[in-house]
Amino acid sequence: MAVTIEDVAKEAGVSIATVSRVINGTKAVSPKTEQRVLQAIEHLQFSPNRFAKGLSSNRSDIIGVIVTDISNWVIAAVIKGINSVCAEHGYTLMVCESGGDPERERQLLQQLREQKAAGALFAGLNVTTESTEEMLEQGYPIVLVTQEASDGKHQLTTVIHDNVAAVVDAVNFLYANGHRKIAFIGGLKNDYSSNIKRTEGFLKAAAELNLTVPESYIVNGDFNYDSGYACMQKLYEENTVLPSAVMVCSDMMAVGAIACADHLGLKVPDDLSVMGFDDYEVARYYRPSLSTVRIPYFEEGRQAAEELFSMIDAGVQTTGTIKYVKHQVIRRMSVRDINR
Repeated sequence: MAVTIEDVAKEAGVSIATVSRVINGTKAVSPKTEQRVLQAIEHLQFSPNRFAKGLSSNRSDIIGVIVTDISNWVIAAVIKGINSVCAEHGYTLMVCESGGDPERERQLLQQLREQKAAGALFAGLNVTTESTEEMLEQGYPIVLVTQEASDGKHQLTTVIHDNVAAVVDAVNFLYANGHRKIAFIGGLKNDYSSNIKRTEGFLKAAAELNLTVPESYIVNGDFNYDSGYACMQKLYEENTVLPSAVMVCSDMMAVGAIACADHLGLKVPDDLSVMGFDDYEVARYYRPSLSTVRIPYFEEGRQAAEELFSMIDAGVQTTGTIKYVKHQVIRRMSVRDINR
């Protein structure tokens, strides 16, 4: 019978991932551990090949990531972070696009199981109790990244930013700059983390600061430039008293909102302050430069992948924990301090 990577790991007294790191030279291990692995390889006369992981543990060297839209820059940054860790561990990343279709997501999860994926990362649009149960049924480790379960149970390991706290901090920033009439432009209504949680953060901050928020001050788009423009148009047309500031839950929508304000004869930030979310590259280069909430999406993907490999090493499917990466409010030129 052919010697497998699992045999080498057992002989050396280390994990399969550690053997993979030594073989591929993808991540440093201690000299003592490396020597044990090399001695085990020599003693067992092991010949490494890319199929060994699958033969030894009924899994391949594939890590799957299921995302809604690969053209979205946020998703691209998360994938880059994930891939950096996969490369260190000697695994191949398989990127699967679902378009936000729950049925397509189910099919992709099943296909990854058929491919004997070692694990998967999931960045869907709305992770329900049903979809969580379906993921657990797949039998391999799964980590939610940049999206948390909408039932709040956190049965699956999750790495994300705290959307509620991030928007609370952004609204407090506007408040500290003298703004009391603050509107909100949200994203897709069924996007749990990037819209529902951010809206929750806005309303929470407004309540804590005793701000009056008319229903017409809250509008929804779909995270792109055109919808930001349309949402700003709607705010202008449907309010006799305009806000002094607008909290927008994506930078691309914020840029669209600024363009619309300019078209309507409102100067940003003199007549209207605009606050974004994400810190996309455009936030720095647009004029006026965009005040925003910085989310480290690359780091979010990296940490999610590290969590996944820890679970693979430990032989567990989930830890049921949620881990938040840090956000930061960034002051630029699109917000005016009206206290001065």
